[in-house]
Amino acid sequence: MGKKILDSKALYVVLSIVIAVAMWFYVTSLDGNQRSNPINNIPITFMGVEQLESRGLMIAGDTPTASITVKATPGVLAQLTEDSVSLVVDVSSIDKAGEYTLAYTVKLPANVSANQVQFERGETGNVTFTVAEYRQREIELRGKFIGTTAEGYLAGDQEDFVFTPSKITISGQASLVNQVAYAEVVVDGENLTDTVHGDFPYRFIGASGDVIENLDVECSVDTVQTTFSILATAEIPLEVKMVEGGGVSLDQVDYTMSIDTLTVAGSKTAVEAIVKEGSIVLGTIDLGTVHDGDEIVFDIALTDELSNISGVTQVTVTIHLDDSLQSKMVEVTNITCVSAPDGWAAKPLTQMLEVEIRGSKELLDAVTPDKVRAVADLKDINQAAGQYTVTANVYLDSVGTRDQIDVVGRDYKIVVSLYRA
Repeated sequence: MGKKILDSKALYVVLSIVIAVAMWFYVTSLDGNQRSNPINNIPITFMGVEQLESRGLMIAGDTPTASITVKATPGVLAQLTEDSVSLVVDVSSIDKAGEYTLAYTVKLPANVSANQVQFERGETGNVTFTVAEYRQREIELRGKFIGTTAEGYLAGDQEDFVFTPSKITISGQASLVNQVAYAEVVVDGENLTDTVHGDFPYRFIGASGDVIENLDVECSVDTVQTTFSILATAEIPLEVKMVEGGGVSLDQVDYTMSIDTLTVAGSKTAVEAIVKEGSIVLGTIDLGTVHDGDEIVFDIALTDELSNISGVTQVTVTIHLDDSLQSKMVEVTNITCVSAPDGWAAKPLTQMLEVEIRGSKELLDAVTPDKVRAVADLKDINQAAGQYTVTANVYLDSVGTRDQIDVVGRDYKIVVSLYRA
């Protein structure tokens, strides 16, 4: 019978309830007994910081702390912790930088009244802290590339860094903020062939160029979206186009250039496109306007997608004509005007025009003055009576084709008189 009682589950349930009730009575019986409890290293809360900042001031350095010892019942003590108790210092009246020692005020949690707590230590006390000048300023961002590129590729320079945001804002103690000259983003990588793009951290650089470590300031962003160009390069041949004229055919002319190739850099797409074209055409030369040994200077023009890393901006082209070509001067007297405006008439005042003719000796011998004529087209002349200097086109009749014999030059001038018809 006794064993059955001991094995009864009901008995264990009853015993558990009795023990729990006994423990509850024990704890509640202690609740009326006050105990002492220290609360250490409570951070000081500063009131009136907004007024400080409006005067260009701030609390500098680490937040000071203080400790208190309180006496209360266990239930009240359980609610008094480092997080629930505040030690408040009013700094709203401070108007200049310096070191200050001010009294703090203890602020208890809202659910604990002052008559529930006795202070054995720290009900009143002073803390010392530093007020410094506050400054906020925008800092320039610069990039630094310390990696390598693959063969045939070129890293951009400082101007090729693009940042978002373009500047960062730092704020804090003025003496610390003033140490910063600029912020630097460092980009690295090995054998790069593609433009770098991503979020990168930055570091502060002082006026001496040294990195500033562990600067205690606040920053508007932690990372900067950075783009840095890795450019493809290529060496491209240079050439000029020739237009037959002046008695010179394409097989009777050659030329040399001060440089034959140009090295360019740009995006992969832009460089591949110009490589596919095969060359850079500097311009076109009208053979009817040049002589053997003439030097013609061309500017090198590239699209915005390409940059000239050779550094040469002009190319001098020297013309070499075949030795078989000769020239002679002919005095042209057959000078006429055409296309005078309605109601107007014109006559040439220039009676003779000296013109250069070039070709083979045999064809030149066949040229007589009567086979050369000069014609001034007046369709664009100012419609007012008077004398005008105009351009005359010179024609060579019935001697040979232009690539065999022709007039040299395109800028012959004559004087004409315009009058009412």
